[in-house]
Amino acid sequence: MTDRFVCSDASVGRGEVVVATASQVRAWLLIEVHGAWGIDAISDSHLGVHLPAGWKAGLQRRGIRPICIRPAQRPAVEPETARIFFVVAARPGRTEGAVWSRTLPTLSAVRHVTDELQIGEEPPGWERDPGRLALVCTNGKHDQCCANEGRPVVRHLRGTRWADEVWECSHIGGDRFAANLLVLPDSLYFGRMEPSEAEQLLDAHADGQIALEWYRGRSTLTFPEQAAEHALRSAFEVRGLDDVVVEPTEERNRYRAQVVGVGTVDVGIERTVGRTVEPLTCRGTPDQEVPHYTATVVTEVDQSGAGDAADAPVDGA
Repeated sequence: MTDRFVCSDASVGRGEVVVATASQVRAWLLIEVHGAWGIDAISDSHLGVHLPAGWKAGLQRRGIRPICIRPAQRPAVEPETARIFFVVAARPGRTEGAVWSRTLPTLSAVRHVTDELQIGEEPPGWERDPGRLALVCTNGKHDQCCANEGRPVVRHLRGTRWADEVWECSHIGGDRFAANLLVLPDSLYFGRMEPSEAEQLLDAHADGQIALEWYRGRSTLTFPEQAAEHALRSAFEVRGLDDVVVEPTEERNRYRAQVVGVGTVDVGIERTVGRTVEPLTCRGTPDQEVPHYTATVVTEVDQSGAGDAADAPVDGA
């Protein structure tokens, strides 16, 4: 009998950090699909038979990522109707997050109400939804770590005040950081938390705060921007959802941010690439390159004309 490879344990064992690992997504299409999900939940589920070839790729070309969801509070009998959500992910300083929803009589209607979805346009026939969505990846067919780590989180959250906001979801990226939790429409990724810690981070988010202990990043930021945001939040101890607005500069690997209570700040980011002999996922192939982003300096910008403040080293992201 041989030991089974577990990607989440391997990631912890090699000391991999979760910072700056959030999948880059501008908008989401969430489709309620009951029953089993396969490796690719969109095609390998009850939904797949209703979709034409190229449907998923067409959404992705428009910047929209489709995933399957089902409520944490599963009904005794699978409903005939299907709820769907179109979510535009928030990016502080640029895009305000928004959620639209509608209920369809059958899954066969999904293709007909999604072909015209566009980021930046309010979808006709959909209702604006003011609520929050908390998605926990439990897609064990894609990666067993997601099921093994995600399902205990879902079970715990069923007994909290947030139960009605919680959904199981298919693959969202970062299997090795399971349990993975995504909060929409702010599009905040959290990873590697225990069930009770998932409740804590949702409590913090409800109070307008980001729990940095488990924060992987915001999907509307690039990986270097995610690293810069985390470094600035850590350096200046700011936790508010929109307290850090990050933008690129003309100088490569340097970013400028507006930080609440601090002002204008520059941060340098260094990108290095390591290699892991182990696979990155339970179903992956070995010997993979892994980029890592580290904040090197933070500079508070003096805009009075007196010049910049001195660079200050920060802990690596």
